[in-house]
Amino acid sequence: MIGADMYRASMGTRVVFVLSGLWLAAMSVTAEHSLQGLEFVPRFTRLLRQDLSSVASYLLPTEQPPLCAGQCCQADSYASPYGLLSMSNTQQIFGGRTYTTFSFILHSNQTCNSALDHAGCCSSAAYIVWIDVDPTLKVKYVSYNGVRLASAEQSQFGLKLGSLNLQVAQAKNGIPVAITVEGAADTLCPPPGLAPVTGLCELVIQGGTDINPNACCPTTVTAAGSGPSSQPGPNSVFQCSGTLSNSPFKLVFDGVTPISSQSTSTSLAQAQFLAYNFRLVATSSCEPDGVTNCCHAQLAYVNLKVTDLPISGVQLGRSSVNFSTSSWNEPNSASYRSLLVDELNLVADDLGSNGLALTVTVRLPIGSTASNVDLCDASSDPQQGACTYYLHSEDGFCCPSGLVLPSAGVPPPPAGTCWPTQNVPAADTSMSLQYYERVASAATTTFAFLLANHNPASGCTKSYCVDVCSWTLYLDPGAASQVAVGHESPLNNGRQTIEAGSGTSPASLTFTYGPAGESTNTFYVTLPAGGKHLTDLCARNALPGQGVRPCAAVVRSASVYIMVFFDDSDVIIVPGAAPPPPPPVEQICMSPRPMSDSCLVAQTAHYNTLSSTAVFDFPVSPAAASTTCRPPAAPGDLATLHLLLAPATVDQLTTRRQIRPDRGVSLDRNDGVRWQVSTTAASSLSFQVQGPLGITEVCQQGVTGEQPAGTCVVEVSGDLGCFRGYVGATADGRLIWVEESTSKKGVGASVIVPAVVVPLVAVLAVTLLVMAWYRRRKGQQYFFMNSGSDDLDRPLATQSINSLHDDLATASAAASDVQIRVPGASQGGAMPIGRR
Repeated sequence: MIGADMYRASMGTRVVFVLSGLWLAAMSVTAEHSLQGLEFVPRFTRLLRQDLSSVASYLLPTEQPPLCAGQCCQADSYASPYGLLSMSNTQQIFGGRTYTTFSFILHSNQTCNSALDHAGCCSSAAYIVWIDVDPTLKVKYVSYNGVRLASAEQSQFGLKLGSLNLQVAQAKNGIPVAITVEGAADTLCPPPGLAPVTGLCELVIQGGTDINPNACCPTTVTAAGSGPSSQPGPNSVFQCSGTLSNSPFKLVFDGVTPISSQSTSTSLAQAQFLAYNFRLVATSSCEPDGVTNCCHAQLAYVNLKVTDLPISGVQLGRSSVNFSTSSWNEPNSASYRSLLVDELNLVADDLGSNGLALTVTVRLPIGSTASNVDLCDASSDPQQGACTYYLHSEDGFCCPSGLVLPSAGVPPPPAGTCWPTQNVPAADTSMSLQYYERVASAATTTFAFLLANHNPASGCTKSYCVDVCSWTLYLDPGAASQVAVGHESPLNNGRQTIEAGSGTSPASLTFTYGPAGESTNTFYVTLPAGGKHLTDLCARNALPGQGVRPCAAVVRSASVYIMVFFDDSDVIIVPGAAPPPPPPVEQICMSPRPMSDSCLVAQTAHYNTLSSTAVFDFPVSPAAASTTCRPPAAPGDLATLHLLLAPATVDQLTTRRQIRPDRGVSLDRNDGVRWQVSTTAASSLSFQVQGPLGITEVCQQGVTGEQPAGTCVVEVSGDLGCFRGYVGATADGRLIWVEESTSKKGVGASVIVPAVVVPLVAVLAVTLLVMAWYRRRKGQQYFFMNSGSDDLDRPLATQSINSLHDDLATASAAASDVQIRVPGASQGGAMPIGRR
């Protein structure tokens, strides 16, 4: 309250000072001004009286009658709560032109004298504000409370701010008003001779009350700013009409073509040049806005945001045109380089039906190629890697901006996948893709991506309200043979295509589905090594406009597609931050019995960790007939075995299907693996994963408080009960994975065979080893027999041939033994035994 009283006192002092100055000036300068109302009859108000279409004819700043009734209005500024406080003025360069912005505060903190308030104007609304400005200035833009005021209009009668409908309570804290004029102006007010006092702008505020509408037209003054300010005032940034929907022009990109040097200079004879081909085209429809009719604008110049590639020439049509570059060309923004093509003077009819070609020729730096440079500055739109452009009209009122997108160069998706051909900005669609999280362990690195669709049934505000039908992530060729994928829902397992790439198309991972309506999906991509980054996963220069971003992706709908580029800094969950809580394990037994009570028991697991792969086998068998136990299911029914594997392990098994049995098995990255078995027969689950993994990396750890470290949680459940155990693992070098075939997607099928069936290469290797050992042994025996030494000096190798065969005999194979052939080096596996 004290601050408000001080402010009112200050405003009252200001008004008294201003009015005193006006009175003195009126007395000394001219005799035309009479002692009525504000002590003068200014030019501005007299002009307003002539504009009967905009201002009521009774707008007369004259002496106050005893009661304001009939054709009169309250004109005394002391009987009004409104005032306009000048703050500062700022000069700015925009599009190569200078503008001056004057900042004001429109408020209702001025003391209103109720003794003079014959029309009730102390509670009046403010409908229209008239400001007397220098008639030589051209007002380009008016901002009211941070938004462009569409009802602003400049005429011979001054500047009109219409349709405000401002109430006294709304203006208590002040409303910022910014008025931008063309050129470098020192003051907004009229020059001496047109204004009653130099440096003062006359002000009229029209308004009224519900009972007495249009009864208030107080006239007052506002002082100009004290001088130019280096800091813009509130909401003072100049903005012109900048939407493409209100423009008759737009810019499109047709592609890049290499051209050879035409110079005879030795230094340029080997230079390489690229032509970036754009077109200025006429838009098919244009919607006039409420401020100016940009649909009939005349195009003055094009401003294109570019990189630092050396530009050697610009052509419009087939003619060379002048151009310039600058380090920045927009106020209050980060520094960038712009290409300015000026003095165009075009109208829409000049462009023709196909548009007017705009060609920018650049010279490649030494050591660069067309695939690793780009004229378009990817910072224009990190999600698209396109060029931002501005199209400025002759009067500066229209400056639509947009993104010029590559129209070619995107590799086709896999066969059978939706294939839209229209590339649009990501901000214009209901689709979005974000790099969500990176989780790295000692053995694996998992990258998470969040794909969202914002196309609700209640209505979508985007230009392209679509649903995702597929999306593609472009991979490093080395990662394509190792990558594994995961999904939030196991229903999507196998719905992906991994392509190794070719000389004309990069390696890629395509998910053939996506969210629809208002929904999201999370996708997981895993590499079988710890500490990896996006540079290890993604392909460079996969898409046009990718620039230095390591990752590129395409998100498709049935009609349009978007390109998304990102790097490690774009991750939503920053590494080191507290991770989100893991999802709960689904359908785990609430009150399980010990595994030892079950008639179907999960035994100790076996594993064999190799240099680049690891093989695991989890056997299960019925309890001995003499054992007292509880059956998990009735005789003849099947029981379910649940092994809680780590998400990264499930991702690998989901992608490559290197698991046995390969049918009747369900995989869920949040739940592990489940398969159904007979309660009366022995069986096992065997699989291979990439990387030298151990049991702690393969199985979920810490699932329950009782789980010992380095074990797997296994549950056996059926209609008659649920049993839980913690299975350890024993190293078994006999486990080898047998690779039968490789599908088109690079996902290998697998089979488990008994260990007694040894691969042919292994058999030959063992045979050769036995023969060499036997020959050496016979040689040793012959040497000692002829050396004259006694029996104590002879080696213990005097068994018969039959005993030798007994030493080399192989034990009979158990039901749990697994023989798996390791994939060859060409498939990313270790060399087979016998070839190392």
